Amino acid sequence: MPVSGVDESTPRFLQIGDAEFALIDSSPAEAHEPPCLMIHGFTGHRDDFIGVVPRLSRERRVIVPDLRGHGDSVDKAGICGWSFDQLMKDVIGLLDALEIERCDLLGHSMGGMLTLRLALAQPERFRSLIFMCTAPELPQTLSREGFEIGSDIAAARGMEGLQVLMEKAARRDCSPTIAGWGERYWSHHRRRLCAMTPESFRGVGTAFFDSESLVDRLPEIEAPTLILVGESDADFLPGADLFEKTLPHVKRVTLAGAEHHPHQENTSAWFAAVETHLAAVGRPTQ
Repeated sequence: MPVSGVDESTPRFLQIGDAEFALIDSSPAEAHEPPCLMIHGFTGHRDDFIGVVPRLSRERRVIVPDLRGHGDSVDKAGICGWSFDQLMKDVIGLLDALEIERCDLLGHSMGGMLTLRLALAQPERFRSLIFMCTAPELPQTLSREGFEIGSDIAAARGMEGLQVLMEKAARRDCSPTIAGWGERYWSHHRRRLCAMTPESFRGVGTAFFDSESLVDRLPEIEAPTLILVGESDADFLPGADLFEKTLPHVKRVTLAGAEHHPHQENTSAWFAAVETHLAAVGRPTQ
């Protein structure tokens, strides 16, 4: 059965400059491995990962923040607006505040696009990378027009009004994978979308849709990298292909029976891939 994903964590709050961020910060009594930082996607939430944090944090500290404009974190634009540059500043500020010099970094969907930018900007901070259901450039299948319509609806009716319309439309054309979640999927979808504001939805979404392709810079990534993608994640399978073909030190795992949330749709295979990767990067080179 998929991990519920609808349970609510009690966040830790951390002040970074004049902004407050909410995060899961889970650590064993004695950490044996470097920390793992996990970054959710657009309209995501720290609790996207709540079901996998306990097992993953048996031997390492696991940090899962709500990005700016998401969850319980600050809902105002920063000095750099809602841009990727601002989100990068926030993540680096978080690591500095937590006194984490180096960690493993996992990014999901838009969070993977942010992960790529972080790895290019400060490669010394990240021992290894995990790109999950993401791409080095905007997937061609995603609709800018649909996003703009959604932003206008949110501005006029609030996030709750947008959620009602999005859920109604999505239920009519629901994939078998999402249908397998039952009502748990919609409960979590409502919670994470309604935690945003119309301003953060439009602002972060615009940064996502305006993002430049970084395919040409992939050969610069020296960190060992794991690519995870659900076998039915049509939007991001081409991105997984680009990563696999271009990154210098890469392993790809395509997860059966999964779509865009493989950590919840095929949890056992997800853990097998992630734990194998983390064990490999932790072994000393010969």
